[in-house]
Amino acid sequence: MTVIDRRNLLGAAAAILAAPAVRAQAWPEGRTITLLVPFPPGGGTDVVARVVADRLAAALKCRFVVENRPGGGGSIGYLAAIRAPADGSTMLLTSSAIATMPYLYPSKGYDPLRDLTPISEVGITPSLICVGPSVAATSLKDFIAEAKAKPGAFTYASAGIGSGLHLAAELFNKMAGIEVRHVPYKGAQLAVGDLLGGRIDMIADALPSVRALVQDGKLKALGITTPKRSPLAPDVPPVGETVPGYDYSAWFGLFLPAKAPAGMAERVQAALAEVVAQKDFQDRVAVLGIETIGSPPAAFRSFMEADLARWQKVIKDLGISADG
Repeated sequence: MTVIDRRNLLGAAAAILAAPAVRAQAWPEGRTITLLVPFPPGGGTDVVARVVADRLAAALKCRFVVENRPGGGGSIGYLAAIRAPADGSTMLLTSSAIATMPYLYPSKGYDPLRDLTPISEVGITPSLICVGPSVAATSLKDFIAEAKAKPGAFTYASAGIGSGLHLAAELFNKMAGIEVRHVPYKGAQLAVGDLLGGRIDMIADALPSVRALVQDGKLKALGITTPKRSPLAPDVPPVGETVPGYDYSAWFGLFLPAKAPAGMAERVQAALAEVVAQKDFQDRVAVLGIETIGSPPAAFRSFMEADLARWQKVIKDLGISADG
């Protein structure tokens, strides 16, 4: 299902007006484009990148080569992208980690909107707040009540300090007014294993990572982190129904280096918009737990500005830092 919300409505009118000019620009057919992914092969961002690259290659009549540059919480691939020629031969597909990097690593001077040209927000992946067999609560309201009655008694797992799992859970902690203690792991798989074993009580993990465990009754999903119910998990109520204003989803975005030629981002986004409108593409990424968006560059930039400002405040308020 394609998401139509604040992220793409903002730029929809401009995109429609610009469409004839954008389509008129010829993309150099047959060129090879390197699509950088700042995470390891096989992970969620990598899988999304390969699906997108396959479809964009056909739409732009180009050859895409996906190149993984993992490490540094996404910073190694980010630096490779910003140092690449701004001629369209290199793009970056990354996750919403790019919006938290400037504040988790303040000494590095990362500035995505200075260093990159936003093309489009490709899609979002909601998270589920899940509890394991050690927790009796069957609703978010009951869990919050129990956590308030016993501050610090419950624990939650993350994939490390500053990871999406960490930020989603800490934001929930803060907004719900509870104290669930953080236990960082070296990866989500280890964290989920301890959750299933009853050694950890809660996790806020990406929907595709825990969906099967919820369906099998091994974990209880108390809430989904999107503002509204998701078609990917229609039976799970939004966290915001119990904790007003709560909203957290991982997103995937496509970028060019800064100073890319005028109109290039719009040309790529026009091709991407055609891709995300395809029912078979939507069905394919839905299996990965992704709701497609395909927003225009102006709308994606506006969304990025808001998301950067949001995480700057949240990370400062929570006192989180990953700077070494």
